[in-house]
Amino acid sequence: MRTATVCCITLFLLASCGHSGSSGGGNPVNDSYLASIVINVPGAQLTDSFYYTDQKRVARFAQYLTNNSNTNIVTCDFSFSGNSSLPDSYMYAITGSGAEIHQLTYDGQGRITKDTCGSTNFVTYYLYSGNYIICNIRFEGTPDDSHFDTLAIQNGNVTNEKVWTTDFTPWQMEADLVLGHAAAANPGYKAEIAGSVGPLLYVLSAYNFGGYSDFISKSIVGKISGTGGGVPSGGIGYTPKLDAKGRISSVTATGSGVPAGIVTAFTYF
Repeated sequence: MRTATVCCITLFLLASCGHSGSSGGGNPVNDSYLASIVINVPGAQLTDSFYYTDQKRVARFAQYLTNNSNTNIVTCDFSFSGNSSLPDSYMYAITGSGAEIHQLTYDGQGRITKDTCGSTNFVTYYLYSGNYIICNIRFEGTPDDSHFDTLAIQNGNVTNEKVWTTDFTPWQMEADLVLGHAAAANPGYKAEIAGSVGPLLYVLSAYNFGGYSDFISKSIVGKISGTGGGVPSGGIGYTPKLDAKGRISSVTATGSGVPAGIVTAFTYF
């Protein structure tokens, strides 16, 4: 079963997950496909890795979390029917547990609407209302043990995130974050992915080991502020570094109260 760890309420938030009022100057284009995202924080390393079919469909998403010489692994292997661009299912596995088969459902626009596992009762509903994407993650299939994770979209970027949770207790808000963007392209953005399974990849990343998790916004994070998730009062800034092709090669978290040495590195196919 997945953990209840949200990217934006873990230490890994300091490395990457985030986006705010500024639009970042025109949503630049990233023509490369991600191979890996490596997040280094004091005492731990998290690697997200990606594999694609010949048709550039996401075939596998995996996370490797190393802490004190122990490595835990999550894998999600996607299955497709024929030449469909949308996966109809995936096999989920996490260190210490058996494999699970998840079935996926889409709306008429090809957007993910449901992820369900018959063997565990886990289900996530994806709702779209105006400029909002709402992810209702139900760990045991009921609303009594679930998260509502609401993403507000402006100018192609996630600009606000609100997270409400319950664990057989009264609902409470865990995070209310304002997200701002820089001018460079988000390494995790591909239009065909963002508009279909982007929210699914967000949940798979954020609600397992945490991590980068932004496969929806067009532009890279510039600053994150707000309440929840251990965000310091002055917010968190991100300093990007470009490679020779003008792509983001790394971002470094900065700000008062932000631990030193938190760097996210990107590699591409």
